[in-house]
Amino acid sequence: MPPSEVPNDERIQALEELCAHQAHEIDTLSDLVRVQGNEIELLKKAMLRFRDRLTEVEEAGGSPHENTKPPHY
Repeated sequence: MPPSEVPNDERIQALEELCAHQAHEIDTLSDLVRVQGNEIELLKKAMLRFRDRLTEVEEAGGSPHENTKPPHY
């Protein structure tokens, strides 16, 4: 039956069901984006800590000279 022949009550109900489904999907995606945003912030903080620690090690002379052989030689 073409949409123009479907009774208005059925069309409205179908639209309400579609709207409810889409609202649920939007909520689910919003929660996922929030979780991923939190994870990104944690990763950024960890990266900054590693960068700062590497800088400390390099400034303390912790990196061997590029011509120095590794200890297993």
